Amino acid sequence: MNEFLSAIYTSPHWVFIALGGVLLIIELLGTGGYSLWSGISALIVGIIAWVIPVSWAFLWILFAIFTLLTAYVWWVWLKKHGGDKAQKGTLNQPQNDLLGITTEVVEAIHHGRGRVKIKDGTWSATCDHDVAVGEMVTVVGVDGIILKVVRVS
Repeated sequence: MNEFLSAIYTSPHWVFIALGGVLLIIELLGTGGYSLWSGISALIVGIIAWVIPVSWAFLWILFAIFTLLTAYVWWVWLKKHGGDKAQKGTLNQPQNDLLGITTEVVEAIHHGRGRVKIKDGTWSATCDHDVAVGEMVTVVGVDGIILKVVRVS
């Protein structure tokens, strides 16, 4: 047992590389990103400890700094690239992807109601004006499974 502890004490790089591996495996089990940045930070510290022999205390401080730094950089990247989609309110609303599509009327829109064709299906549609079969309309809104359309000028 004493030899094992001596081997660990003299090889901190393997401890941090193993810690990084364990944290990344835990991340694969579905922690939602909580272990990812700590695992990457542990691997970085393990590589640093392999190249530059430094004290254990300094390595743990580096590990804490790298964990905070990598998590912060990821947060900034998400903010910049639109990762905060919760504010848009489109969760579980894939029909909002239809907004802006120009399509053809397949069942005339009379008294505000009709049908339009999108891809291989048809959708109920409403419009403020009557629109004949074959005319082109653009989707401007979605109310459940009913599309709000306007005539293309």
